[in-house]
Amino acid sequence: MRVKRVFHLNPYEKDFGYSQAVLVDKTLYISGTVAVDATGRLVAPGEMAGQLRAAYSNIRRTLQGHGADFDEVVKETIYTTDMDALLKASDLRFEYYNKERLPTTSWVQVQRLVDPGFLVQIEVVVELP
Repeated sequence: MRVKRVFHLNPYEKDFGYSQAVLVDKTLYISGTVAVDATGRLVAPGEMAGQLRAAYSNIRRTLQGHGADFDEVVKETIYTTDMDALLKASDLRFEYYNKERLPTTSWVQVQRLVDPGFLVQIEVVVELP
């Protein structure tokens, strides 16, 4: 029987109606992660680089909560409201990923994210050891 466990990074996630991550067997599915602090407030308004760093930092916290790091990420999907700004800031990804062990990746421009201040949202799938 497959075991499903949910993980919340911050208390407000339950109130908003989602889990930050769901673990099924050894696969960890991390929800679209945005640039927010522990209270859910937007970090780095209007700044793509700052929002990318904040989103990746939040992903790192979730990964660490499961004894993992970015080396275990196998799939990444980035949603952005400004593809040009994302392309300019995209080298920041290499602060988190090893260039020799990159995950599969899809980048998608969308009209809007859940909060109009969000410029980027990142979701990942992780295979735990």
